[in-house]
Amino acid sequence: MVKYRTAAPHEREEYIDLANLAFRFDFEILMPKAYDKSVDSSAMHKVAEDEQGRLRALVAVFPESLRVGEDTLRTGYLGTVSVHPRARGEGHMKALMNLWIEELRGTCDMVVLYGQRQRYEYFGFTLGGVKFKYTVAEANVRHGLREVDDTGISFSPLFEIEGGAEFAHNLNISRLAYVERNLEQLPLIFSTLCQKALGVLDQGKLMGYLVVNEAGDDIAEFALEKADDILRTLKAYMAYSRAGRITTYAPEYEIQLNKALGGIAEDFVIENSDMYHILDFANVLKAYLTLKLKTTGLVPGEFSAVMDGQPVTARVDEEGVSVERSARPGAVVLDRLQAQTLLLSQHSRCMAVDAPTGWFPLPLFWYKIDKF
Repeated sequence: MVKYRTAAPHEREEYIDLANLAFRFDFEILMPKAYDKSVDSSAMHKVAEDEQGRLRALVAVFPESLRVGEDTLRTGYLGTVSVHPRARGEGHMKALMNLWIEELRGTCDMVVLYGQRQRYEYFGFTLGGVKFKYTVAEANVRHGLREVDDTGISFSPLFEIEGGAEFAHNLNISRLAYVERNLEQLPLIFSTLCQKALGVLDQGKLMGYLVVNEAGDDIAEFALEKADDILRTLKAYMAYSRAGRITTYAPEYEIQLNKALGGIAEDFVIENSDMYHILDFANVLKAYLTLKLKTTGLVPGEFSAVMDGQPVTARVDEEGVSVERSARPGAVVLDRLQAQTLLLSQHSRCMAVDAPTGWFPLPLFWYKIDKF
């Protein structure tokens, strides 16, 4: 009989080998925050053990605290979904996914993952969120930034700079929304997916950092102390990287970064970010409606619904955002898919739900979630 349980510390090599076999990656190199030799992440893995004691499948959930303004959301990032080639089709993934979702209910506000849409819709996940992807070519910089003075800007590996880790940590917690990152783990976090962190210096003084891919033509995280330095940094980085074209990203609510990049980029696209399974609708609504009110804006109004069995009433007025765990008489009743589509999807306007104009979708952030 197959056992579905939490992995044990002594099984570390076995579950990493299973993940490597399933994905044909080296997870110790690709995702060091979770699989570096110095890390014991066994408690974050559910495994399927067959009658011979062999691990046939695993699913991991990595806990993260998301600070959104004054609110903290308990979040789990789900990944490393692996099934041994000889055990596929035996239902192990389904059993492990359901085991995790049930265990997280009541202790987690939402679960996030990146994966094939229809595959994870079976488990209550909805594709959504918003990210802006900008493409900047050498000609954009040469002509559009010809008057921008980037003199004095240089780049250096962030963690070779004295105080670089502390600087990045402090810059992270100054944001309106961020993942609570462990200072000691920053080198592992920033090297995930074979990326590297570059400190941005002006006359030798740190003023920001970039997280870039190995080729240097993709900036996953663009973080500066002052918005006035965005275009200076972009111009200097184009010369430093020697890339003819780069891509970079911004969440919807980072207004100054979007304004700067949108004014120079050759083009941009609006993409979905991840897939979400919301476990506590009231907590998620409160956090992200407040963020949206402070950034992109909301109109005053009230919305009441029963969302996947959870009654909520959200209100925006001159005092801000308030969310109650109750619903008004006659409130609309939504199942999980309807509720999450309303909150997360750009197509939520197609739904026959009387939500106030300007409320949805929520600006769920994406790259600030430290993906594994």
